[in-house]
Amino acid sequence: MEASFPQVVATALINLSLAWVVGTLAAHVWLTSVSAAWCVPISRALYRALPYALVICTSALLLSLWSEAAVMADVSFAEAGTPFREMLKSTHYGHAGLAALGLSVLALVAHFFLKKQQGSTSYVLAIATCVVLLAAARVSIGHAFEYGALSLATAVELLHILMMALWAGIVFVAGWMTLSIVNALEDGATTDRARFLDCLSHWATMALIAIAATGAYNAYRVLDSPAQLLGSFYGKVLLFKLVMVASAILLGGYNKFVGLPAALSSHSVHDSTHGLKKVIAILRIESMVLFLAVLAAAVLTGSAPPTQAM
Repeated sequence: MEASFPQVVATALINLSLAWVVGTLAAHVWLTSVSAAWCVPISRALYRALPYALVICTSALLLSLWSEAAVMADVSFAEAGTPFREMLKSTHYGHAGLAALGLSVLALVAHFFLKKQQGSTSYVLAIATCVVLLAAARVSIGHAFEYGALSLATAVELLHILMMALWAGIVFVAGWMTLSIVNALEDGATTDRARFLDCLSHWATMALIAIAATGAYNAYRVLDSPAQLLGSFYGKVLLFKLVMVASAILLGGYNKFVGLPAALSSHSVHDSTHGLKKVIAILRIESMVLFLAVLAAAVLTGSAPPTQAM
């Protein structure tokens, strides 16, 4: 059973919103290593933006469940009310979906409940725990879970989803929020800027290594041979995703080895400011490439791998 268009849209929104949440939490952690004046406006901006991502995630989870009910019952989207209620009560998909919904709402409650501790260890851990459990609930309705709840395939898929969220989140949040604030409020390279950018680079590199390892395993698991990359719809979408990820890696590599050193240049304020602007521009291009990779991942989630389609 192939996913409907609303299901693909819902899955993409879930993945994108979770990426923003994870990227926000990562940025909060990086801020603990610096004491520059720009830490306060960044922390406030991160805090204000997070609930929007969680609301989008919750809404997308509802859309995903409703769309799945319509597909399972073979009824129109508008007529899915009764199948939706039955699915929530009597199916594993519905139970997992309810768990994910509850965890998304719980993360939103934790966000506001811990308002006075925003950016603290307890704030980050509370929301991060909800995100990990939400991702686990999502994995439980995916292809990997068919190998068993405690299988290697399920564990690898969970790690892959979390690391993709971390990498994409770092790129989204750094490219469209945090580094713009740093660039606006600080002239030239400083120790605080270096620490913040080093954290960004190290975390992104760690996520990439994990993504490469888990992605290779997943490809080995779902494809009998490389020829299936071109011989099936699933393979073609997977190939597109791999191309997007590879392109994003190249952009990230440029930033790591060329852009970031320029942004930390001590030769002149102009050089370091220009270097940081270039880093931000590359990150924004990378974010668009990762957006396409996330869309491809959403299509893959609702498509049967070649080994199952036959």
